[in-house]
This record gives sequence, C-alpha cells and structure tokens, in this order.
Amino acid sequence: MKKYIFSVLMAAMAAFTFSSCEDVPEPYTLPTKPETPGNTDPNQKGSESNPYTVTEAIALIKTGTAPSTAVCVKGKITAVTFFNATYSSLSYNIADEGSSDVIEVYSGKGKDGANFSSKDDLKVGQTVVVKGIVKAFTKNDGTIVNEIDKNSTIISIENTGTTSPDTPATGKGSLSDPYNVAEAIAAIKAGTAPTTQVYLTGIISDVAFYNENYKSITYYISDDGKSKDMQVYSGKGLNGKDFASKEDLKVGQKVTILGKIMKFTDKNGNDIMEVDKTSSIIKIEDGGSTTPDTPSANDGTEAKPFSVTEVIAKGFDPVTKGVYIKAYIIGSAPGKDFKTLTFTTESASGTNIGIAASETESNASNCIPVQLPKGAVRDGVNLSANPGNFKQEIILYGDIDKYFGMVGIKNVTYAKIGDKIYGTKP
Repeated sequence: MKKYIFSVLMAAMAAFTFSSCEDVPEPYTLPTKPETPGNTDPNQKGSESNPYTVTEAIALIKTGTAPSTAVCVKGKITAVTFFNATYSSLSYNIADEGSSDVIEVYSGKGKDGANFSSKDDLKVGQTVVVKGIVKAFTKNDGTIVNEIDKNSTIISIENTGTTSPDTPATGKGSLSDPYNVAEAIAAIKAGTAPTTQVYLTGIISDVAFYNENYKSITYYISDDGKSKDMQVYSGKGLNGKDFASKEDLKVGQKVTILGKIMKFTDKNGNDIMEVDKTSSIIKIEDGGSTTPDTPSANDGTEAKPFSVTEVIAKGFDPVTKGVYIKAYIIGSAPGKDFKTLTFTTESASGTNIGIAASETESNASNCIPVQLPKGAVRDGVNLSANPGNFKQEIILYGDIDKYFGMVGIKNVTYAKIGDKIYGTKP
C-alpha cells in the first residue's frame, strides 16, 4: 500500500513539473512561432501604397498627432532649394497639386537612400513619395517650418519635371510683362499673388547682407530705387549663379528677378513684403554704385563719430580699426545669427546688442550687431543685466568688422551711456 501511494505521489509531481515548464517564458522566439507584428496592413495610412498627402501630413504636425516613426508622404516638388555637398543631400519643398501649403524635405536622400550629386538631380514638377519623420521645426527667428526630417528617402519619382519653376508664359508676371514693385506688393496684400515663381523688376535701393554659406545676397528694391519697399531674401545671382561678395550688386542697378513673391511676418509682428529665398536674377541694367550717393559726413573720430548708416555703407571689407560710433541700443540677438534680433529686453542676449541710427528703428536691415567682450563693457552694456539701457544713446570705440556674417562692431574697449563710462577711453 505504501508503495502504491508513493507511486501516485511521484506521478503527480512529475505531471506538475512538466506542466509548469510550459509557463516559463522561452528565452528566444522559436522559428515555428514567429512574433506577431502589431499592424501588418500594407495599405495602412502612411504606407508606401497609401501615403499621406501634404495637407494630411501638415494636419498631423499641427495637431501633435504625427507618428514618431517614418511615414510616407506624396507631393509635387515646388522648389529645389539647396544641395549639401558634404552629405550629398538635397533640401526641397513639396505640395499637393494646386495648393500653396508646403512641407520642406530637409537634407533628404535620393531613391532608396542613394546620394545626390547635384541640385539638378530633382526637378520642379516631379511627383515624389518620400519616407521620413514628419515634424515641426522652429527656426531662430521664430518661424515654424513643417518638414520631413533629415535622412529621408525617396520611394518613387513620377514625371520628368522642369529645371526651373512653373512661371506664367503670358500676362502679368511673365517675362514679357513682369510685375513692378508696387504691383507685386498690391498682389501680395490682396491675396492674389501666384503660388509659383513670377518675374518682377525693380531698382536696388540697398544691398544689406551677404550669406557666405549659401553664396546669396539679401537686398532691397523699389520702383524709384530710393526706398526699401521689397526685400529680396537670400537671392541668387544672374541665372541662378552664386554671389562671391556683397559687392556683386550695387545700389541703383535695375534688376529683373524670377522668384516667389510673398508676405513674411517676423518675430516682432512686422510684415515684410519679400521675394522668397532662392530667387534668381534674369537681367541687370545700369552700373549702379556700391554705396548710396550721400557721402559720409563723419570720420570716426570722437568729434565726428560714425553713424550706423555710415557703418553699413562702409562695410567690413577692409576692416576699419579704432573708430567711434554713435548710435541707439534697440535690442539684441539671443540666437546664433542676427536674424534673431528682437527689439525688446525680454530674453535679451548677455553678449551682444543691436544698434541703429534711431531709437525707434524696427527694421533689422537698418541695424548692426555689436559684440560685447568679457569685462566692464559687457557687464555694463548688455541688456540682459541692464534692461534700462534699452533705447538709450551709446558711444562706442571699436572696430568695424565682420560679425554674425555681416558688418558689425567688434573689439569694443570703451562705451559711454549718458554719464556712465565702461572700459577704458583710448
């Protein structure tokens, strides 16, 4: 009897042992039992066969519901903006047919992840399916850009496209009947400006800024060549060629431009009528002059300090060392370039200020940056620690040099605000 009971107990323990082993998780997934994916529908939204439209992708970004993984977006190329030779990538814009809402494909790769060799590898008018992460990107100037993040890949390309954007063949905005500046501004304000590039003519009234990275120039045009009615932002040269320096354009030249006309609202709420980046010059007439006709009334001495207007006219090439400048503190640039200039003391920089000829100036193109060196000058002048300096007159002693990629003031050794002196007078 005892042997029988013992045998029963042993059998029960064996059964328990074998059944318990089935509850132990397998250390590896067996070939006969593959892991089941969450969603294997090949036609799900955002897949290669059912990509998002640009409008749908933008809606996801704006509502904060964009996936954190790569999805496919289909759109028509409206502009090819920049070739990065270092990464062999292209930045370009895509939109839905007939829509002006675009997504920027930032530093993207080619078909199946292949490298690009030049800007001409993609063409305006081609329809592409792009796979990448859709997101919002905030630029230094506060502008929010809807984009497909870097390292995206193209799944498919349709159409041959064109090497240049669609432009009117006839009628207003065509090469035979370009807009003048007043007409372009009127179209922008009325909301009737074309979403494609157009031709317009104007006379250069100011050459503001040369961008070494993009070999482009930001300049202003008007119908009379005297006022800064329209900004040509980061434009290219004749037939799209790179600029070599700010001197490549001159005040007084009449230009015919191919570009997209639009309104840009800066961080301070100012509306700027502009020709968007990557425009090109089709024709240049007249010689113009490298500086405005008005001669400098001052010589940079303590008795006759330069104004900001005179500093801008002089430029930084060559550097002008050891001069006095008289101006007003109108803000600072808290970011990595002068496009982040804000006309306020809120979130002010502790290492630079912006100055202008007038305390009421609100146009960044009439302002220049001042680098504040460590020490008494920085401690006493910067707006972060001294908000009371805002809109105050200041006298500086330093060099007219390149700062933030543009003309500015560096190596400041002396500053005077009211009766207060910072640094050492030369």
